[in-house]
Parts: sequence; structure tokens; C-alpha cells
Amino acid sequence: MPSVQEAVAFFDLGNTLAAVHVSSSGDRLESLAIYPYVPRVLQDLRAQGVRLGIISNRGSLPEEQINEALNVAGLFAFFDLELVIYGAKDSPRIFEQAAQRAGGQTAERRMLFVGEDAAERLQARKAGFLIAPHPVLALSVIQQAARLRYLRISVPVHHAEAAWRQALGALPVVPVHITASAGPVVYALADDQTAARIDDLGFNVDRLGGEDEPLTTDLYLLRDDRRAESGFLSPEGNATFLSDLPDGARRILSSADEGLYVAVPGDHTVESYHFSGARHGHNLKLTPSTSLFEPIGDTLAAEAAVGSWLSGGERRARLAPLRLRAAEKKALQAAVTPERLQEAVERYTGIRSVDGAGTLIRSRHILHPDNARAVNALVADLTRIGDSQFTVRRHRFTHEGRAYENVEAELPGTGLNGIVLVTAHLDSTAARQPGYRAAIDPAPGADDDGSGLAGVLVAAEAIRSMAATCAVPRRMVRFALFNAEEHGLIGSRAYTRDQAAVRAPIVAVFQMDMIGYDVQPGRTFELHAGFRLSATVQARSVHLATALTALVPQVSPDLPAPQLYPGDSSDPAEARSDHYSFQVEGYAACLTSEDFFAGPGAGSPQPEPNPNYHMPADKEVNFNYAADITRAVVAAAWMAATR
Repeated sequence: MPSVQEAVAFFDLGNTLAAVHVSSSGDRLESLAIYPYVPRVLQDLRAQGVRLGIISNRGSLPEEQINEALNVAGLFAFFDLELVIYGAKDSPRIFEQAAQRAGGQTAERRMLFVGEDAAERLQARKAGFLIAPHPVLALSVIQQAARLRYLRISVPVHHAEAAWRQALGALPVVPVHITASAGPVVYALADDQTAARIDDLGFNVDRLGGEDEPLTTDLYLLRDDRRAESGFLSPEGNATFLSDLPDGARRILSSADEGLYVAVPGDHTVESYHFSGARHGHNLKLTPSTSLFEPIGDTLAAEAAVGSWLSGGERRARLAPLRLRAAEKKALQAAVTPERLQEAVERYTGIRSVDGAGTLIRSRHILHPDNARAVNALVADLTRIGDSQFTVRRHRFTHEGRAYENVEAELPGTGLNGIVLVTAHLDSTAARQPGYRAAIDPAPGADDDGSGLAGVLVAAEAIRSMAATCAVPRRMVRFALFNAEEHGLIGSRAYTRDQAAVRAPIVAVFQMDMIGYDVQPGRTFELHAGFRLSATVQARSVHLATALTALVPQVSPDLPAPQLYPGDSSDPAEARSDHYSFQVEGYAACLTSEDFFAGPGAGSPQPEPNPNYHMPADKEVNFNYAADITRAVVAAAWMAATR
């Protein structure tokens, strides 16, 4: 094993070493939650004589605040002060400066950059750095024991889940995705030597792509809905579409029933890979997360934290008595109206000013400047709605070399453990439009997901009003808007990974994604709770959906009972919206949407998918319909927080 006595390892901070929340104003660090595996990684590196530094973009946050937070967390002492460097990582320059501070690169003095973002890793690679996409891989990379690869690890059927998860979790391997097949299939990052050890344990291991492919790429699952619908031996798939893109054919690492696994380089954008015939949730970024090896469904410290009617099982029979009190129903009906939803949708789709000062939001696409304006407006709206009762924060993450923010508002509870979330995604796209230019073209996204965004804002108003007139909820309630959903659930995946790392006791998540398109006579809507990886998580999620169903007649009598998935088969929306990001970390979550998918049974009504999905023409919302759905979601969230 080569000596590492002269080696220097630089770490990114946010999403690599810690979860970062900043104030609503964006210029004050609210919290820095260190990931649980980080202290051990830093200790092991220091024990080997590796010098440690930081290369991170602090934005508008004061340097002293970050350093103090690292000191309070017990990490600052690990790093050499002269090797703590803050600045943008959009060129090799900052990495070259870091190498100079460390004494310059030589054959004996190797430089390593550890960071979660492929675009930033690419710049470090140009500067001659070694690369690790995750801290757990840092020591094996800097020792140059082997090359990193993407792996597909097939678990033999009928083996205890806890045993194989523990065995893989004990190795320097980082999972990015687990699928349910005849036996579980794990997609992961590891070096060649570790892959051989996994072989010896009896797993079936496929090496995907070339050596060091994970250094400067991100792995995506691109769902080929056209291929799935056309059937076997019909040449209707989109793999040939990728072949027409520069270097596209070699980026396909694997194909499977769920779609194509594609390595997207750090200097490319997944925006280019919008397949023909793509349906809701057509792409998924496979994010490294060691928590995926933990026993799924055991995220909560104790079942007692879930509460009586959320526990499922034999308590499901208790759903029938779930009833809103008269005062609760009155406050809810007054707060959730078509007019309030319409106002919110129009403000975030460019029909009227978002701030009363003439600012129009024509697109919420992450590459469009109006995305940041939408984030700022949401912060202002939730601060106003909370009227000093909400704590409003920005949750930062990096994607494709750019910093983005989720928005979160929190109403404290009064005695019961657990957190209830009402969520939607804030970004939009019009990528189905030929020639669409994301940075300048309009993408109003009134239905996708302006309707869900408006639903969260109105839900915040409703629960704030109900708390004032009917008693403060006993559990904490959060309202969260996730960014970059259209690029593969990026924002929600970053958020939930951070929540799982700090063992947040989330007991219920109600996601609204496209709740506004209803044109044909006979209203229908859907609730999705399927999650094949864990019967426990699916049962909890179905229980949330069943509770919401029981409340529909009380608050929205014009709305029929929802179509509840999974039905006769698997859930077609599984892993296709932000609720999945919570489920994969073991949390109960369900998705509410318009009638987008077929099913759930053979006799179900025909779906009514929005023809303007991912088009500039997505401007139409049935506000009465959206209000009925929002009212049911608020009722379920209120019950989860108060009963």
C-alpha cells in the first residue's frame, strides 16, 4: 500500500460533510448538521498522516460563522487552518490555489478532492487532483489501492435483508440506488478491490462503465416509458435517441425493466436527456447515501413516535371515527378556497406580480433566473403567512455545479414527538417543447407543479389559522417546497438524506404534485403510496393515504374517493415524485395527484393526463378541483399533527 504521509485531502462542506440550513434572509447560518460517518473518516485519514483541508463555496455566509459551527461540531480541529479555502469551484483555479498552499503537487504529495457534485469534481480533476465522490471512499482513493467503478450488485433471493445490508455496509462501498426485483439489486460506488471482496461474499457483481467513471459523472435512471408501453420486440425505445447525442451511446451503462442507467458527465446537463413519450417522473438522479444500507423502515426511533392512528396494522379499523370537529372544519373551509389557490398560481406563473412591485415569474426552471426569484418569493410568503409563528429556512444543495435552495417553514408542536410534512416541488420545465431553451424560455408550469406549490402555501395559511382558533398542533408541522425535482428529485433527495442523517422523527409526508388538471366530466384523482422495497414503509404510506381517503367526504363532498395505488399491481408513480425520497429513507409518505396514470384496477376510469405536461402551454388549472384536493390533504395533515 503506497504511503500517504505527504497526501492532502480537501473536502467540500455542504452535502459532503454536513447538511446546511441558512436563515430566511440567506446570510446567516442556521445549522450545520454533521453526517454521522464524517468524524470517523476524518480520524482515519489523520491517523494515516493525511493533512486535511476544506474547499467550499460559502456564498454570502460569513466565514467566521462557518468556522465557528465546525468548531462547535468538533470538526474544525481536524483541518489545517491555512488549508481552509472558501470560493466558487467553477474552474480549476481554486483547486490550483489550494495545491499551492499545501506545498504543491508532487509524486509523493498527492492532492484529493472529496465532493458530491460531478461538475465541481471535474474542475478538480482538471487541476490534477485525485477524486472521491463520497467521504467513505476517501481513504481507499488516496491510498490508490484501486480504481472506482459503478457496480450493480445482485442479492441472491431469499436471504435476510438485515444480513446483506450489514455485510455491504461494513465495506468501503457507497450505495446510490436499490431496486426491488426477484432479489434486490444495489447500484453502488466502490473500488475494484472492494468489488472483488463483494464477489467473494457470494453476491453477483457487474462492473458498469469504465474505470474511474464515477469521478466526473453522476448516475441517472432515465425511464423509457415509450419502450415500456410499446412492449417486447417493438423498436420504440429511446436508447437510439441517446446515440444521437455527443458521446451519448457510451453513457448508457445498463438497461433494465425500470429504464436506462446513464452516466451523465459533470460538464453535461440531464436537461438534454428528455425522452420522447416521457411521463411524470421520468428521471431519477441516483444520489450516494450510506443510509440506504440501514434496515429500511426502522428510521423512527420507536413505533410509539408514530401515534395511534398512524401506526397501521390492527389500528386501521380506527380510521372510521376520524372526524374533524366543527370549529376545525369551519377554519379549514374558510382558508382553502379556489380564489386563494388561483391567486397563488397566478403569482408564480407570471400572470400577476409575485411581489406587488411588478416582478413577474415566467419560469421556475432551475436554469432560469426566475427560479431564484421564486425561492425568494416563497420565503417571503411563508414568513408573512407564519406571522412570527413559523421558522422559515433555506436548505442548500448543489446540482450540476450550481447552488440551489429548498424552502422550509416550521410550526412547532406542543408535546408529541414526530414531524408532519406538507410538500410540493417549486421548479418547472417545458422541455417537451422542440427547441426549448431553459435559461430564457417561459415554463409557467401552472399545473406542474404550480398547483402543488399553491396548495402548500394555502395549506400553510389554513393550518396557521386552525392553530390560532382550534389549538396549536401537538406535533410539529413543516411546509416544504423542493427545488430541481424535474432534474431527478434532486432537492428532495438532498433534503431527506439530511433528515435521515440526523434521525428526524418524520411520521407523515403528504406530497402534492399536479393537482390542477381536470377537464372531462366526472372528477377523479389519485393517491400513490406504493414502495416495493419495504412492506413496512408501504404499509405506513398506504395508511396515510387511507386516512386521507376517509376525510374526503367531510371536507370535499364534491370529490369522489381517490384511486388508491398500489392496486391490482405495482404503483406506476413509485419513485416518480418527491414522496419517494422520503420512502427510501424509511419514512411514510404518499403522493396526491390528478388522474395521471392508468388503473389502479381493471375497472378504473380512463386516466386524464395533462396534454400540456412539460410544455409552455401548461397554464390551465381547475381551481375548484385543486381546492377540493388541497382541503383533503390539509385535513389529513391536521389529523396527523393533532390526534
